[in-house]
Amino acid sequence: MELSPSQKTSIRYQFETYCKKVLRGERCDYLRQVLHRAKREVCFSELPFDALLQIGASDDYPSSHYVFEAQGHQISVADDRLGEALSQIESAGRNLLLLAYFLDLNDREIGALLGIPRSTIQRRRQRFLDQMKQILKE
Repeated sequence: MELSPSQKTSIRYQFETYCKKVLRGERCDYLRQVLHRAKREVCFSELPFDALLQIGASDDYPSSHYVFEAQGHQISVADDRLGEALSQIESAGRNLLLLAYFLDLNDREIGALLGIPRSTIQRRRQRFLDQMKQILKE
């Protein structure tokens, strides 16, 4: 069955109208999706600093840490200034500070571990802590 030129034109117009309706519908769907996403998205510049810290990542390599040993425990110190200051203190003082501040042992527990009275531990800890403060000030 052969169509007349006017029928072909009519079919072409119908098809064009159908395509335009489909494109209009797709455009509306796209704009609706963009508006929905815009309501939920936030620019990085508008995020609070704490939220940025949670989503960020930083490389942390164990080779860049200072590693000290205190009473059989391997203690890793990531801060460069603190690690350098600890390495400048004599080993007895370093062990005492590491036990107190990195392993969270109190003076009585450290004294029992080292066989030294608690009051001596307290005095030594304070003296080595003052040395650390002096080194860090420099």
